[in-house]
Amino acid sequence: MSKPTRPTVAEIDLKALAGNLHAIRRKVGRGVRLMGVVKANAYGHGILEVSRYLERQRIDYLGVANAEEGVALRESGIKTPVHVFTLPSAEQAVLPIRYDLEPTICSEDDAGLLNKHAQRAKRTISVHLKLDTGMNRIGVRVGELAHLVSSLGSMRRIEIKGVYTHFATADWNDKSFTRRQLAEFHRGLEILHRSGVEAEHVHCAGSAAILDLPEAYFSMVRPGIMMYGYFPSHETTESVKLKPVLSLKSRISLVKWIEQGESVSYGRRFIAPRRTKIATLPLGYADGYFRLLTGRSFAIIAGKKFPVVGTICMDQLMVDVGTHDVRPGDEAVFIGRQGKESITAWDLASAIGTIPYEVCTNISSRVPRIWG
Repeated sequence: MSKPTRPTVAEIDLKALAGNLHAIRRKVGRGVRLMGVVKANAYGHGILEVSRYLERQRIDYLGVANAEEGVALRESGIKTPVHVFTLPSAEQAVLPIRYDLEPTICSEDDAGLLNKHAQRAKRTISVHLKLDTGMNRIGVRVGELAHLVSSLGSMRRIEIKGVYTHFATADWNDKSFTRRQLAEFHRGLEILHRSGVEAEHVHCAGSAAILDLPEAYFSMVRPGIMMYGYFPSHETTESVKLKPVLSLKSRISLVKWIEQGESVSYGRRFIAPRRTKIATLPLGYADGYFRLLTGRSFAIIAGKKFPVVGTICMDQLMVDVGTHDVRPGDEAVFIGRQGKESITAWDLASAIGTIPYEVCTNISSRVPRIWG
């Protein structure tokens, strides 16, 4: 891959990714499979490169949000089993059969749609049955499970390969609701057992449950944000050593002096309290650096933290570097480490009331990724 010409880049540390993966494996033990979650462009890290690397690391499964993400993996040559978390639309239903993906079902309609396409192709399709244990998003309620399983009996092309659920509050310190969901999941598994359904893969633990709920591991776990180096909330334990994988960097394009009382950027939201130097960098909210971070964020330049000042623009932002000797071409770090200073996705998330998931996935496609 040629070196990007754009000075704003996201650097992806694949060694850090491998280190996080190995730490997760040590946490869950050898008998538990790993489904690496690579949806949403691998949380902004680059779905194809990350998935190829995970395949080389012998990941057991890859998890994607929709069939189109799975198709992209298959067309890039990835052979690892791929599970799709969302339900197939009528237009998407043929894709799992064509590209050997394992979709989610939770109703007769989902299953019937897939069974029809599988019948036409004269193939059997492996599916993962989603149980709704309290998230109230998608999934069959446990009380309706026996009826659904009975209906599936006539769909000869459907094979239930996986059974799973999703926790609503596993990242809370209070695990009482999660344990209620877990009990409901066990009840669902017992109904399936009595109906003769024994799925090969049983999974419900994402990052938070991997950290705090070993009783939720079953046969497979689904590391997502922790694989990329972040704990899912400030309330989980930090029982696995993680290292952030992504760094967001740019280079100064211009440095100019402004006088006391002069303003910077749209809306004059920053008025210089003294004579100072302003560095301009080609990074903005169209790159995923939220406009909401105006007046709330920093850049690391020459090993020091300086405030981002003035309204963050679509394509550029400005940093108050005081009287320090900085020049065009100098590197600025917006997520990552430089010298003894660091800025994390959690730092940005906390500044604007969100989570690192959103910070990472918001980094747009026009920011070149560099994997190494």
